[in-house]
Amino acid sequence: MRTRLLALMAGGTLLAGCAGPGAAAHEQPPPPVTTPSPPVLSGACLLLDFPRIEQHLGAKLSISGAAVHQKTNTCVARPTDADLPELSISVTPSKADVAVFKDAMLPDGAKAVTGLGRVAYQQTRPAAKGRGPYVEVGWLAGNARLLVLKVTLPVGGDAGALAPEAVELAKEIDRAGV
Repeated sequence: MRTRLLALMAGGTLLAGCAGPGAAAHEQPPPPVTTPSPPVLSGACLLLDFPRIEQHLGAKLSISGAAVHQKTNTCVARPTDADLPELSISVTPSKADVAVFKDAMLPDGAKAVTGLGRVAYQQTRPAAKGRGPYVEVGWLAGNARLLVLKVTLPVGGDAGALAPEAVELAKEIDRAGV
């Protein structure tokens, strides 16, 4: 009987250590909460100055993605709470000269832009299925690169009204010349 009583007391003492304020020390900690890191500024994203973009386009954007395909670097920026407006910039090394640019790279209906790179254009396109209107500015930079800046607006946006600001933003990007 004495042995059973001692065994019950010892078992009770051991069980008492599994409850109360000290019990939490033995519980597994919850798994850490991880949040995705923002994309690292690299490639074409280095050309984007977000306060300047907000000043010209009237929208607060952040990087949503960057990619490299063959020799072309592309960066896309969007608002954190919406899909549009969307700004994309593509940069490709180019051996083209002004004549080749005008002959092979100038879109139909594009307007010449002065004071931007060696030669430049701007064009606006109306909304189409699945996207709003957009303004595009393309230029051959003095440092042997072809750049295309495109701003796509929500349906109902006015790409024509935004075009002068997109051109000014392109000029600032060209002057930065990273």
